[in-house]
Amino acid sequence: MDRIKVGRYLIEIDVNQTKSFYEEHHFITEDCNCSYCTNYILACDTFSPEIKNLFNILGIDPRKEGEISEYMKNEDGTHLYGAFYHIVGKVIDESQLWTPINSENEVQLSNPGGVEIGFSEELDLVPEDFPKPIIQFEIQLNIPWLLS
Repeated sequence: MDRIKVGRYLIEIDVNQTKSFYEEHHFITEDCNCSYCTNYILACDTFSPEIKNLFNILGIDPRKEGEISEYMKNEDGTHLYGAFYHIVGKVIDESQLWTPINSENEVQLSNPGGVEIGFSEELDLVPEDFPKPIIQFEIQLNIPWLLS
């Protein structure tokens, strides 16, 4: 397992096992075909480079296995979404304050657009075949509405 620092969290993850799970799992829209989930899948391509990099570092395909919620339409036409995913790993420390550091195993999210992230060992809706140990990655962000 690799230790990485994301914001104020120090986590230990098995990126290869996590990636393997997501490679085999189906798209979120196979479980739910509502317009909110469909839009989220399309909007994954519009995520900022920092957010795309974060998903990549964690071994997550954001279009798969997650639980997605749309909360509201913003005045600028974007929509506030919340999502959570599962990762093979554990939380080591969450008490450190966020500090910008530039290295391969640390991620800096410099996003004034209101992206919030968190990691938890309190789990919801874990697929039966997900490898252990498990932590939950949670993200809240504004995304464009791409459906006509």
